[in-house]
Amino acid sequence: MMKRKKKSSIGCLFWIALILLLVVIFLLSRSRIENVLETTGFKEIITKNKVTEKPVVIVKSDEQQNSKTVPKQEPQQQPAEKTDKKKPETEIKIEPLPKPEVKQDSKSETQKRSRQSVLYFIKVDESGKISLTPIARTVYYNDSPLTRTMESLLKGLTPSELNKGLISLIPEGTVILGISIKNSTAFINFNETLKFNSFGEEGLKASLKQIVYTSTEFSTVKNVQILINGNIEDYLSTEGVFVGKPLTRASFN
Repeated sequence: MMKRKKKSSIGCLFWIALILLLVVIFLLSRSRIENVLETTGFKEIITKNKVTEKPVVIVKSDEQQNSKTVPKQEPQQQPAEKTDKKKPETEIKIEPLPKPEVKQDSKSETQKRSRQSVLYFIKVDESGKISLTPIARTVYYNDSPLTRTMESLLKGLTPSELNKGLISLIPEGTVILGISIKNSTAFINFNETLKFNSFGEEGLKASLKQIVYTSTEFSTVKNVQILINGNIEDYLSTEGVFVGKPLTRASFN
């Protein structure tokens, strides 16, 4: 029995020693073995046989995630409206806007006055004779009745007055630039249009008569000084009508 135990123990030690020897030899010659495997291509054959499994990544869309978290709501069915009942129609009434009140200037209304002025126009008879004809006309004014009367004269005749065969020989386009009264003399300033009369000397004299006779209808005016653009001129146009001094009704006799 003792001999068998000794033999078995010696056998175990032998195998242990052999395994340790192989491990030492493997460790010492590991690099050489790897070089041999690489040169012979045996290492590549072993690695190719290994199956590498790639991890599978599952990407879920937002709709799928929301479908799990948020329960789908079914649309609520609204009760069907009854078509039998008609909705009452509402009537819209548009009221007219109130008219704006026009406020009149009380001061101008109180100061505005009127007078019956006498204006002189021309009448030509069948023989060609020129004569003055007075016409009464209502003139509205604030503080200068003479100015408004002379402006009314320059406007010309009304249709009813034209039917009477009257005309005006004051050149169309004549404008009054200003009027002032001093010592019973009316200084009436005209533009240059007054100087050019298409009816010649007789027409120019007739137009001056209209101005002088109409102005001297006022009790405060005895004579009239004609001004052209603010200046006193001795003669108007080339007709030789002298206007270098104040004119009276007697100046045309």
